Amino acid sequence: MAVFLIVISVLLLCQFIFTIWNMKQLPVLKPVPFSPGEPISLSILIPARNEENRIEACLQSIVDQRLYPKELIVLDDHSTDQTRALVERFAETYPWIRVQSGQPLKRGWLGKSYACSQLAEAADSDWLLFLDADVRLKKGAVESVYKQLCMQKTGMLSGFPEQKTGTFFEHLVVPMMMFTIGCHLPVKWVRKSKNPAFAAAHGGFMAIEKNCYHDIGGHEAIKDSLVDDMALARRVKEKGFPFTLASIHPFVYMRMYESGQEVWEGFRKNLFPGVNRSIALLSSVFCLYTLLYLVPVICFMIALFQLDVLSICLAILCYGLGVSIKAAIDTENGRTSAMAFLLPVSILSLIAIGFASMKIGLKKEGYEWKGRRYE
Repeated sequence: MAVFLIVISVLLLCQFIFTIWNMKQLPVLKPVPFSPGEPISLSILIPARNEENRIEACLQSIVDQRLYPKELIVLDDHSTDQTRALVERFAETYPWIRVQSGQPLKRGWLGKSYACSQLAEAADSDWLLFLDADVRLKKGAVESVYKQLCMQKTGMLSGFPEQKTGTFFEHLVVPMMMFTIGCHLPVKWVRKSKNPAFAAAHGGFMAIEKNCYHDIGGHEAIKDSLVDDMALARRVKEKGFPFTLASIHPFVYMRMYESGQEVWEGFRKNLFPGVNRSIALLSSVFCLYTLLYLVPVICFMIALFQLDVLSICLAILCYGLGVSIKAAIDTENGRTSAMAFLLPVSILSLIAIGFASMKIGLKKEGYEWKGRRYE
């Protein structure tokens, strides 16, 4: 057992070193001098379906900015609540805000992609910034983001907002998005490689230059993709446009889900489709996670029963390295590192959701989200 744990500890040490280096490769959005008279060609586009509990805070964070976008368009995607009325209230005060009614969903399209496509058609700026209704911008976000976009000139920029969590299951699972990015995706290759395999994006915050958007076929080219953000990022890289995955948490935050059930359903909808429905890839990742983060805990309990002091120490070392990896990623993304100590529980939760996602995908039962069913 001791030799086995030594091998795992070496693997974890390598993973720790890679993760620390990898997270430092993310370009960080930084504060820039405020220029109130500077013309800005940026359209903020928000698809909204029954978002009365979220949209007001989102819009308030935008109108509280020092620099306004050229326009802000909210697409009311057949909401049955007060979403439209709340947006119209803002539009009365800020003429650059408007709400647009969504058209009936076309056959072959998924809801969010169709909503984003309509927003892009209505936009009149060089850059399109797609935001989700649960995203909030901190002061200085617009000028910082726009400065980065102007430097990039074309292509696409995305990033993972700081994740606010409330319930215990949110604390366990939501930060695992950045855990997988930090551990497995070489961020440097995201910027430098033209291979679409090296792409990651967050649908809650995606900026794309308008000509680039049309050249890659827009959302119509990915209209049936359940994980639209990743699909759009891959299209950008396939067509040779620059793509940046940036650290945006200093200026952008969100609370994606507000209950354990929403976490389960949201991750279940995305996990299996997110790996292109590859059983081999998802199973391989989960086997690796089991080996690195769960097996040491099992070995610790066995060694404790057998009073094997060397194995106990090695198992604790492995656990400590795993916790250090998670803590480093959490800290780098503006989160507290306290929940890193529950990494094995987070891994178990992620595996359970992953296999539930795989089961639905293989049986073609369809994923349900916000009153719509997705195959």
